[in-house]
Amino acid sequence: MTVKLDFKLAPKDAYRYLTGKGYRLSYDYDELAGEAHHLSFTVAKVTRLDLLQDLHASLSASMRAGTPFETWRDNLRPILQEKGWWGTQDIMDPKTGEVRQVHIGARRLRHIFKTNMRVAYNVGRYKKQKRLTQAVYWRYTSLLLPTSREAHRRLHGTVLHRDNPFWRRNYPPNGHGCKCKVSAWTRRALTRRGMTVSLDTPADIAHKDWAYDVGAGSRIGRISRLALGPDLALLKPNPALKDFGLAALKQRFYQRLGIPPGGLFIDPVGDPMWVDDALFTSASGQSKLKKRDRHGYLDAFGQVLAEPDEIYLELDTRQHGQTRLVKKMFRYFKTEQGQTRALIALFEYQRDKTQGVSLYVIDNEKTVEKKRTGRLIYSKRQDGRSPTGM
Repeated sequence: MTVKLDFKLAPKDAYRYLTGKGYRLSYDYDELAGEAHHLSFTVAKVTRLDLLQDLHASLSASMRAGTPFETWRDNLRPILQEKGWWGTQDIMDPKTGEVRQVHIGARRLRHIFKTNMRVAYNVGRYKKQKRLTQAVYWRYTSLLLPTSREAHRRLHGTVLHRDNPFWRRNYPPNGHGCKCKVSAWTRRALTRRGMTVSLDTPADIAHKDWAYDVGAGSRIGRISRLALGPDLALLKPNPALKDFGLAALKQRFYQRLGIPPGGLFIDPVGDPMWVDDALFTSASGQSKLKKRDRHGYLDAFGQVLAEPDEIYLELDTRQHGQTRLVKKMFRYFKTEQGQTRALIALFEYQRDKTQGVSLYVIDNEKTVEKKRTGRLIYSKRQDGRSPTGM
């Protein structure tokens, strides 16, 4: 008995794995090490969260529908062209300021598509094979193509028990473009085919960027919302800020955040954001900083940007049917009366930058829950426990 997987279909395990990831912007692929790739969706040289959202949403839809690469590419290309992520581009690493010239075209899209689909399907394949009760022997298969790596070719046909430690680091894919597979066999089927089980543990063959446990991806659930329980930290407005003027309040905010007014701030998912007075100003130009006493929480608002508990992305429909992508950053706390409250920071993705829009307090428990909508892309606590330490 062997187990086969149809790459033209969308197995539930593979789809859940791909759609359940959070987001992480990265300049280089190896910025995410090992099993961190199971938690976050990333594409090297994508340094804007709205682009990452477009890529992830399109890949998820393609997996669900079984869309081939060519259709995915043709549907995505005009979106990327509109946002300027196409052709030869000078892309800056927001953390270091380094600029590299990168060509973005069909070849790069093919690599993005194949890599993400292959990893997701192999995570699903691993989970399916681990559920089998009799087929506990795994056979490594290389396609033996002219382009196949020699180390992968040498391993072709090797049969190991699925509990052999080799699989923790070398379950395919084992490198960029690796097309190797693993099939599951029963002892009876192996005997009938004249195959034997190796008792030795082969040397690692995975490239360093791929030498992580694919099986961990089958054990990591989708990123989940925090349980806002009684252990939330207590937060009270700072009465010392009551007599501060607007200029002094703004200066305090920027200083504590460690940037100048209008400066660039990198959030926990690697998203570069412009932080300026628009956070405190209404559309009519009036200051919102002292509206509903939000200035009392000014110091904690800096933590919303630097150490959010959750981050959501949401498509917001505006007048005339226009939509905008908005990032919502939350920091949760308890009042002295034990009520759940939240601080929120809003950012809008514009054509050339990510612009801060507003900071405010959500002072109603039901409203806190109503605002937790959109796609959850970051959770400070992956294990679902409530955040502490405001």
